[in-house]
Amino acid sequence: MKKVLTFISIISIVGVLASCGNEETTTKPKPKTCEQIEPCKTALQYATYVEQGASDKAYNMETKDEDLVSYDNEKEAKEHVLSDYKQYQDRQIKKYGLLEYEVIPDKKYIYKFKFEDFRNGEVKNLTVGVSRKNDKYLTNSYIGGALKSDVKYKGAIVPYKKYYSNGLTKQDKTTFSPEPIESY
Repeated sequence: MKKVLTFISIISIVGVLASCGNEETTTKPKPKTCEQIEPCKTALQYATYVEQGASDKAYNMETKDEDLVSYDNEKEAKEHVLSDYKQYQDRQIKKYGLLEYEVIPDKKYIYKFKFEDFRNGEVKNLTVGVSRKNDKYLTNSYIGGALKSDVKYKGAIVPYKKYYSNGLTKQDKTTFSPEPIESY
């Protein structure tokens, strides 16, 4: 009888020890992609519109009032459309890295993107703010990038989450990895 109890005890201990390392991986949900997170998806769409040269679409994402227009008349609007807009109007930002700062939980986010320029292929940065107003997300661009003070909440710099587009190689991740805002 003692041999049976000893055998069962050993099996139980081995089972517990074997499962110790797996608990963390089974309880944490898989990391989401930017496209699965609504404010991030909104920021990516805004960055795409800016990159395409679709200033009217970007402006619509910035305003609270859907009746506002970015120009007084159609002629003025056409003058501000980039000459190569038609060439890029259907392109999407496919390779990117980004930092997500959730400045005020569920209300204010800052996204720092690093991606390849559509026109010249150079790697560039774009910082986009996203604010939640009721059930809608509004955007704003940070000309020249965000400052340390922009990513503070209650006096402390908020931690960021890093996301990459699907299918990037290790080299791509190095190329498209943005510098944290707080390092400036």
